[in-house]
Amino acid sequence: MGTTAPPPTPVPRVPPVNGCFLDRLLLIATDHGRLAVDAVGRAALAAAHGVHGDGFALGTVLAVAADLGLSARHARLDWAALPTLSGSLPALLIFRDGATAILDGLAFGDGDGDGDGPTHVLLRDEGDGHAPLALDQDDLALFWAGDMIVPSSA
Repeated sequence: MGTTAPPPTPVPRVPPVNGCFLDRLLLIATDHGRLAVDAVGRAALAAAHGVHGDGFALGTVLAVAADLGLSARHARLDWAALPTLSGSLPALLIFRDGATAILDGLAFGDGDGDGDGPTHVLLRDEGDGHAPLALDQDDLALFWAGDMIVPSSA
């Protein structure tokens, strides 16, 4: 009698993403040296992808990123793997509730980036001239399951 393979491990589903992702991807694209999009271009981009309201599939987010010239991919990372992103920041975090944030940087206690990951992630405060929001692993874990849109470092 043969043995049966265990069932595949289900891949966690990415929550529907809220519409604020568009403005955050525009900022990320600008930071990565892609062509800036004016208000008319933003409206056309939103219309082309049906970005009105909330609840967008990951495919829509990636399609908008591609239209902005970002060679981006979805990744699901844990805290210890965050240092692998250093050359790709800023990137887009997707929270469990579909909200998004811009990950601008990582802070390390000893400065080397080795070990169990950063001491803090630095999330962009999109207000006027505010310092980034620094969250440690426990604080970020309250909102984030590991989903990100990571632009290519090339």
